[in-house]
Amino acid sequence: MKKVIISFDVDGTLVKPDYDNFIWFKEIPELYAKKHGIKISLAKKIVKEEYDKVGENDPRWYVPQFWLGRFGLGVREEEILRKYEDKIQIYEDAKAVLPKLYKEYSLIVSSAMPHSFLEIKLKKDNLFQYFKKIFSAVSDFNMVKKDDTFYQKICERLGISPSCIIHVGDNYQADFLVPCKIGIKAFYLKRTNSAAPSSTPFTVRNLLEFASRLESYVEKLNLSKD
Repeated sequence: MKKVIISFDVDGTLVKPDYDNFIWFKEIPELYAKKHGIKISLAKKIVKEEYDKVGENDPRWYVPQFWLGRFGLGVREEEILRKYEDKIQIYEDAKAVLPKLYKEYSLIVSSAMPHSFLEIKLKKDNLFQYFKKIFSAVSDFNMVKKDDTFYQKICERLGISPSCIIHVGDNYQADFLVPCKIGIKAFYLKRTNSAAPSSTPFTVRNLLEFASRLESYVEKLNLSKD
């Protein structure tokens, strides 16, 4: 009987996604405005234009230290990440299910975000303690999104087949369709009334529902807990 590993997305799944905006669209433009003595509205425009020049298909786009150096802002990434640490909010259902699932399964994180973001977010409420491995598309594989190669590389790193992983996340494409494509069992977390389909039998509204369905699903697949 194969052992199952439970994989979690982070932003929108474990952690509310607001924190990132404070870094990209508040702190960095404010630092730029201060350095050049210009209005914040102009700084935001210039910074956004520079973001667009590099583009979201470049892994550097997702690394604050790259932008701090590019703009010559003279601060370290850790400083600006810590500055808004109090803005990080963990979903209540994540707080409820992780301690329970941790006792029964091996848990991992599968996220597109760089490790610097993941570390500070998962430090909140000591979520780090529940995960055996943290995988970042940007930091670990120099990729900008969670495509089938990303999930295949995770399986290779873990030395397991895709059928041993059950993944849950809030992006219908990246967290449901893509992992399913390579044989990972996935649940789509539909927290909001987004345009993504909701008719799939593997759609859950929250992590409590995911946890309640997990045990019977594991038994059905003839998988074993850790």
